[in-house]
Amino acid sequence: MPTDDFLLGLRADGDPGAGKDLHEAVRQSPRTAADVLRVLRKPAADQPQWLHELLDEWAQDGPPLPSWADRKLIEDGQQFFDDWDLAICTALFAACLPSAYAGRLGVPVLARVSQLAEPGTVARRIAETGQMLLEITKRGALERGGDGYKRIVLVRVLHEAVREVLLGKDPPGGDWPAANGVPVNQEDLLATLMTFTVIVFRALDRMGIKATPADQEAYLHLWAVVGDLLGITLAKLLCQPQDADSLTTRFQQSLQGPSDDGAYLMSVLLREMELAMPLGWLRVPRTVVRFLIGDQVANMIEVPGAAWWSPALPAAAALNKWLHRYPQTRHLSELPSRLVGRRIIQLWIDQHRRGERPPFSITAEQAQRWRLADDGRAVTAFRRRLRSRRQRLRAAHLPVPRRVSPADPSGP
Repeated sequence: MPTDDFLLGLRADGDPGAGKDLHEAVRQSPRTAADVLRVLRKPAADQPQWLHELLDEWAQDGPPLPSWADRKLIEDGQQFFDDWDLAICTALFAACLPSAYAGRLGVPVLARVSQLAEPGTVARRIAETGQMLLEITKRGALERGGDGYKRIVLVRVLHEAVREVLLGKDPPGGDWPAANGVPVNQEDLLATLMTFTVIVFRALDRMGIKATPADQEAYLHLWAVVGDLLGITLAKLLCQPQDADSLTTRFQQSLQGPSDDGAYLMSVLLREMELAMPLGWLRVPRTVVRFLIGDQVANMIEVPGAAWWSPALPAAAALNKWLHRYPQTRHLSELPSRLVGRRIIQLWIDQHRRGERPPFSITAEQAQRWRLADDGRAVTAFRRRLRSRRQRLRAAHLPVPRRVSPADPSGP
């Protein structure tokens, strides 16, 4: 296990491999890193052809799987996701992202350049994170040219473009504070990798779903390979469940803390979750977030207080530990996932149907398993209109979050 001083030293390291590729691409054209970042932030359908060609080239010629990658474990990790996909998506929205927003040194990156910090486009960026999760868990997705591999290439280039812009001339929000280390540095990347894995296991356990040691090993291995392809030099540390759990706790103790940026980003994410809720369910997302990450972290990012019925959640989770063991009762144990994860994905599908956002791609099998109305046949036109009207009423009712940050004191 690395020492604390060694981990702190990782804040000075970025991703030299991605930097070399980006510099070469910029050198061969009149474009700048800011140009690359600008088009990467657009929906895929609006991105220029030159970017698609560049990403396709890198996806075909990029690094292979690391020598220590075990394809059987990768497939087992993908199968674990298939077994608990909706619950893991719920953990992403209600535990992983909120935990990441508590990272007080790394979160200013998102607040300055990411559309996760812009209420008008937050859905697209959160959805792209969910889309990446769905893509890397397909069979063969991590091979060169696979959907997951292409997404990883895009994210890695995005990270490097962010570094170039924030460390260049006239960065958004002013000069980047040297005390924070390099933007999107190796320590923050490794901590994020832990957040998307160990925090998932902890959230599932809180929901009453216990991952077996074999499942944990396989899912951690899958993400370790993803991390290596993303340019995270110590991604292999994820391969041992006990070490990963211990390291996650150390990161929480050393990196998490209150910040205006973290609170603002959480308010934007929470509003997105609340938009997906039917009338009368407004307090469900905040209550689930507090239940899954705990009051200490929730208070750091100023999650509002839980609903009056929150004390019932531990008892429900204890019941779930029994329900999910049997096929006849497993669907009852997935109630928290259907209250949050399924509702958010349904919101994105509805918004796409109304022409308000780019498509969110799921398979027909996932649509059937999650009981989502992706093709209009699963529910009547009347129920679709009723759901859309509820969503619009909810949007009109919820206030738009306002930024209170040195990066932009006047708000978005």
